[in-house]
Amino acid sequence: MLGYFDPDFSELGFHERLMHASHEELYNTIRHELAHYMIFINYGPYIQPHGAIFKTFCLEMGWGEDVFSATTCLDDNMNMGVVQENIVLRKVQKLMALATSNNENESEQAMIKAQQLLLKHNIDSNYADNDNEEKVFLKRILKQKNENAKMRSIAAKLKTFFVNTVYNKTKENIYLEVVGTAVNVEIAEYVAAVLQTDLDRLWELAKEQYTHLKGMVAKNSFFLGIATGYCNKINSLKKGYESDLANSLMVIEKKLMAANDMVYPRLSKSKSNGSYCHESSLLGQQAGRQLNINPALNKSSKNSGAYLTYTN
Repeated sequence: MLGYFDPDFSELGFHERLMHASHEELYNTIRHELAHYMIFINYGPYIQPHGAIFKTFCLEMGWGEDVFSATTCLDDNMNMGVVQENIVLRKVQKLMALATSNNENESEQAMIKAQQLLLKHNIDSNYADNDNEEKVFLKRILKQKNENAKMRSIAAKLKTFFVNTVYNKTKENIYLEVVGTAVNVEIAEYVAAVLQTDLDRLWELAKEQYTHLKGMVAKNSFFLGIATGYCNKINSLKKGYESDLANSLMVIEKKLMAANDMVYPRLSKSKSNGSYCHESSLLGQQAGRQLNINPALNKSSKNSGAYLTYTN
């Protein structure tokens, strides 16, 4: 879409394509989204988006059909999520599929190569080039009523895919947002969707094996333990990088932090405190070290939402 209004954030968003559109198309799209905003302010969130009230408001403002139907679908070739067409990422997919192999040596080597290919892709796409402008994307990929250990566990693992994660809280919900290049954000969104199911599955398996594990404290400790185990595994792989790859990784991570500061100039930090189960945490860490994610990306994710775009 050329524009959107998000009532949770009272936020208007517009596609970069409008920078090259005619003044008329730009103004009509802005008016269209402003109409959504005013309808929300006056009538609340439960009004049909393009119903009679919306059309009446546009007419009262002197805006005709050009404004009423200003939002237009973009062509498929402008979709930022078409990751399957990227040769490097198809190779990464295959390697991460091999990383689920029962052969421990094959699995470990596949994971190493997958991480190195992801790093190489980020280098080759000029993410580490200070002389080139790089588009930075923000996407809200998880939405819940409250932050919990499962969301924190997912967020920690997503950082190994060259994105930053931020919790954005509204009056009603909390969102997990990711910031990075379009490709990395797309991978992170898919991985988050996989982990939403996989973490619960791993917890059920742990309870079957250790029947005394019960309650939210044990469950939360297990989820956070998985994140610790998985991230430690990935970090140990990074230590084996040759010096040129290690240096490039440092540059990429520095650029990513700079992008995060640009997107969130007034970001605050908070700590989560809660009870802790040592045994569940250790079991989670063991499961995390064995966790491998196979990102079989689809062009149309069911979690797909609006992107926000920034340029360094």
